Amino acid sequence: MIENSVLEGSRPWACIILAAGKGTRMKSEIPKVMHHLLGKPLIGHVLDLLRNLDIASRVVVTGHGSDLVRDYLAEFNVNPVVQEQQLGTGHAVLCAKAALGELCGNVLIICGDTPLLKESTLASFMEDHVSSGRILSLLTAHLKDPAGYGRVLRSGSEGAQIQGIVEEKDASEAQRLLTEINTGIYAVDSDFLFDALDAIGCDNVQGEYYLTDIVGVAVSKGVSAGAVSAAAEDEAWGVNSRMDLARAETILLDRIRKNWMEFGVSFELYESVYIESDVMLSQDVTIGPHVVLKGRTTVGKGAKLGAFSYLEGAEVPPGSTIPPFSNCKRSQGTASALLPGT
Repeated sequence: MIENSVLEGSRPWACIILAAGKGTRMKSEIPKVMHHLLGKPLIGHVLDLLRNLDIASRVVVTGHGSDLVRDYLAEFNVNPVVQEQQLGTGHAVLCAKAALGELCGNVLIICGDTPLLKESTLASFMEDHVSSGRILSLLTAHLKDPAGYGRVLRSGSEGAQIQGIVEEKDASEAQRLLTEINTGIYAVDSDFLFDALDAIGCDNVQGEYYLTDIVGVAVSKGVSAGAVSAAAEDEAWGVNSRMDLARAETILLDRIRKNWMEFGVSFELYESVYIESDVMLSQDVTIGPHVVLKGRTTVGKGAKLGAFSYLEGAEVPPGSTIPPFSNCKRSQGTASALLPGT
């Protein structure tokens, strides 16, 4: 858990992960959150993001391809529920209510298709929600191209007060020029959340119950609400298409490689190296061009990986040399058998 955090001693947190969407633009029978990014489904990256946060319970709302999603979730400490009818994000959150039991605290709501969000951003957002005493907080971002995202409406001096969120399909031409977007991430008082969801309707282009409408309910009731523009542009991007998936892979790969360089790993032609998020490296490891590292591969201190080598679930001892074009998999026992200097 995050140490020295204002979250310690605060009201308990629960998390609702929205993972019911089909992902029409993916052109696939596979549920959107089950499309793989660097070796694991999109929702796996979101669950990793939450691992170290002080959250008492996690509920995942599934829908399209529910069985496949639930099978994957079996290895995680989460409570899956099914949204039988796709009636919108507001309805999806209502489907999670029973699974939260008698929770009296804060609810973090996050989408299962946001693998680029950073743990530090989410932790800061939760801390800000608690320290400000707000009932409702919304995480926003400013995008150069906000097409496809709901726009944040503000008023007052320098736009200090949030007025609501308008989905792009319902937005006017003037509203579509706004660049502050809704990331789909909320921190909400549990009592207010479900009272507000009971009050919203489905009078919109989609005929759905929008979770975003709870912002308007908060404003109309004079409840303390705020939008925190804290997420960097690339963190806010969701994955809605194959192109989005490819873009997310590029961004996440670059982060992983840079993090390992800061730790003490050297890359030759670093942009050519493919490395998944569960791979563990040690200091003074040298990785040659076009190396592929997958699964739970571990590489010991000072090891050298030759160009075009492929390692999947492998264990490379300290000081070892993997020759160029090697193919090492745990199932083959190859990498585990390598000795220093081989």
